[in-house]
This record gives sequence, structure tokens and C-alpha cells, in this order.
Amino acid sequence: MLSELSITSFSAIETTELLFDDGLNVVVGETGAGKSILLGTISFLKGDRGKGVKEDGTAVEAVFSDKEEELIVRREIKKGRSRFFLNGKRVPQDFIKNKVSPLITFQSQHETILLLKPVVQLKIVDTFAENEKLLSEYKKIYGEFRQSVSRFEELKRQISDRERKMDILSFQLNELESVEWGKEIEDELLNLSKILSQAERIKQVQSVVKLELYESEEAASNKIGRVLKEIESLEIEELSNRLSEIYYQLEDFVFEVEKILRIPEVEESIDDIEEQLYQLKKLKEKYGPTWDDVKEFYEKIRKEFEGLENIEFEIETAEKEVENFRRELEKVAERLSLSRREGAKQLEKRIEKHLEELELKHAKFKISVEKGDFSSTGKDKIAFLFSGNPKLPLQPIGEAISGGELSRLLLSILSESSKETGVLVFDEIDAGMSGKVLSKVAEKLLKISRNSQVIAVTHSPVVVALADVVFKVEKQIDGKIVVRTLEKAEIEEEIAVMISGEISEGSLKTARELMDRRNKIEV
Repeated sequence: MLSELSITSFSAIETTELLFDDGLNVVVGETGAGKSILLGTISFLKGDRGKGVKEDGTAVEAVFSDKEEELIVRREIKKGRSRFFLNGKRVPQDFIKNKVSPLITFQSQHETILLLKPVVQLKIVDTFAENEKLLSEYKKIYGEFRQSVSRFEELKRQISDRERKMDILSFQLNELESVEWGKEIEDELLNLSKILSQAERIKQVQSVVKLELYESEEAASNKIGRVLKEIESLEIEELSNRLSEIYYQLEDFVFEVEKILRIPEVEESIDDIEEQLYQLKKLKEKYGPTWDDVKEFYEKIRKEFEGLENIEFEIETAEKEVENFRRELEKVAERLSLSRREGAKQLEKRIEKHLEELELKHAKFKISVEKGDFSSTGKDKIAFLFSGNPKLPLQPIGEAISGGELSRLLLSILSESSKETGVLVFDEIDAGMSGKVLSKVAEKLLKISRNSQVIAVTHSPVVVALADVVFKVEKQIDGKIVVRTLEKAEIEEEIAVMISGEISEGSLKTARELMDRRNKIEV
């Protein structure tokens, strides 16, 4: 429910704070006093432009509350730009719109009536028939059905393009499988290429090392050997050991050089190895940039190729899955349709009873339930049909219905479905009505307000007399709009003026009688 509304610098309203009741809230005021501006603040809060809104300083804040949570919504204008807040935190406009719009429904004779749109008509029937669990079951299966259909369609699309795709994949696989590749292989080939390209220089270095350090008469090893003998003759063990270690290290070095600089015996020429390296470079550039990327790509296309090879089997399996879900969905959809048809019949009778009470005794109302294709809400197409003249055929609402009939039909529907509609705002829905009809309309508004909060703009004393709270909108001499909450005595006087145009003993007495009548109405 809307519990509080604070307005600052909105059009001609300077500042006001209103506290709403969770039942029937009525707004009164002379024609042109600014009642539509007051309602406009609620639309403004949801994101509408708002007529007469100032470029700086305008602010509207509302508190919505229920048993579970409290929402504080605020919109303000700063330097020509809107800012939206939820519970003190700034949020995007769409967030507010999605959060607040479902909480408030505007109804009038001059606007599109949300509750009479086909999708909402379906929701009304489902709510009345208590289809929540059944609809939830249907939606779960419908989601699985749509996924299976999408999978099946994708496989059919793939098979139509399979040959071309398999040719591409086959070429890529052959290209990757025709040579050995990877970091270790590339490193090995690079090392081999380096060695083979320096083969003559390596042989030259090997020869110099062996000759100068080990083999010639003047080689370093022979010189160290002769010096070692001289030192050993002195029997100085420390020096002998150190030089002996150098001698053997030099010998090991010569053997190590021969081992490291050994030229491998390979069948490939240097040109063959360079060609292999070139092929590896192309593979890495094409499917890389790293060998891990190449490996990941290879595994992906290999699985894709295998999948295309087995696609006929996958299509057959997917088609069976679609049919299984379709049969399961059909069963739940049929149960849902049966519940809707039964609920629609009961709802028709109740609404026709409401219409009779509202002095549309010859009106006919029917809920059409026709089969269609599977959708997210079932296979049923719901349409509310109406005829205000028994000689005229039933037609969809809105095609052949007067404003007064539409208002009374709307009240009849809301009398049975208002539990799901949150805050209902009625903008002079009782316009043009009088006498017994108006009295019944007031009763309906009161009854609806016991399920959903109602805010009603009215010129009817009968409606005002049943209100829980009455707000009066007044335009002052300077053009400023003031909104105030009326006390009980003020409400009596307001009703008296509405009845006779002045406050008198007679009109006050009638006003009290109207207000006392509320206690006799069963709600």
C-alpha cells in the first residue's frame, strides 16, 4: 500500500505531506482545483514527465509498505535532470519503474485500462481459479520444452550445413595431424637447427680444444702433468692435491666439450629442419598464438567433427525429447484449460450479478476461452466479451461499450480480482452516474478497498461518505494548490455542500445519514 506521499515544488503545489489509509482514500475538490496534478505526482514518481514540473527543486517521495518490507521511493529534479532513489540509494530510472509500476494501477474512463488487456484478463481468470501451482508446473515444463525445441532446430540447421563444415574441419584436422607439434618439438628442432648450422665451426672448436688442452706435446694437460710431477717430488700434499684436481677437471672439460658439441647423426638436412620449423610457425600463427591455444583448438574441432559425424543419431534423440516434452506439456495444458473454463464460468456468473446490482440488468458478459498454440502461459486465449443490449451480439470489451458501462464492468471485475492489483487509483470513474447506480458504485469501491488500497477522485457525496480518509484539493487566490486531510466534521460539511450547494441543517443531516450508511454495508 501507499502509506505516505511527500510533495515539494510540483507544479502549483509548494509542499504537502499526505498519510493514506490502507482502505478507501478519496480526493475531492472543485473542477480545476488541481486533483489531476495530485494524481500526476504518482505518475511522475514512476518516471512520467509530469506537467508543470520545475527544472530545479521538484521532489516527490512515497513510502510503500506491506507486511514484508517498506520501500521509500523518491524522484527529484536537480538542474533539469531527474534523480531516482530507492531507500535512500540512488538507482536508475528503469529500476524504479520496474519496482513501482506493478504496485499502482490507474483506472479511468479516458485511459487505457490495464485490467482489460488480454494478458491481464488471463491473469484474472487464473487468480480466480487458483491456478498458481498448476501454472507454475506448466511454465517449468514449457521452459524445458522450448530448450529441447531450440536444440532440435539447431541440430537440423547444422545438418543442412554439415558437408561444408565437415570439409573445413577435416582440412584443419589434417593440417594439425600431418605433423608433430608442440613446445618440446619446436625447442628440439630449434636446437638441432642451431647445431647443424654451425657444424663446421663446432668441428673446428672441438679440434682446437683437443689439440691445445689434451693431445699435442705442448697441450695444457701435458704441461700441468709435468709441473705436477715436480711438485709431488717435494711431497707437499696440499699443492699436489690442488693441481691434481685442476688436471682432472681439465680432462673432464675436454670430454664434456666433445659430448656437448657432438653433432647428432640425423637423416634430415638443415634445409629439411628449417622447413619443419616454418610449418610449425604457420600452425602456431594460424591456430595459436601459443601451443596451448593450438591444443585447445584441436580438441574443440575434433569433438565438433565427431559430433557432426554422429549428428543423425543426435537429431533422432533430440526429436524424441521434443515429442516427450510436448506430450507432457499437452497434459498439463489440458488440465490448465479445464480449470480455466470452469473458473471462467463461475466468474461470468459473479460478474453478471455485480452488473445487475449496478443497474445493468440486461447486460451480458462472457469469458471466451479458445485453444491456441503453446505459449508461456498455456494454450488458451482469453477474451472478455460484453453486450449492454440483449439484442446485440457479444463483442470484445472496448469495441462496443459506453464509458458508463465500462466503468461499471471494471468495478465488477475488480470486485472479484482486486487482491492481486496493489494500489488502485480511480480518476472520476463515477463521472456521469447518479441515483441508485452511484450508490452501488460507492459500495463496490468500498468492498474493493478491503482487498486493495483504493485512491479515488470523485465529485460524488455518496462515495465521499464511505471513505476512510478524505483529501481536499483547493486552489488559492494566488494560484497555489493546497492539499489537506479533512476531519470528520469537515467531511460532513463537504458532503453537505456537494448535496445542496450549501451547508444547512437539512444537508448536514443528509450527510450524516450517508456516512452512517457505511456501517450497514457488508464488506
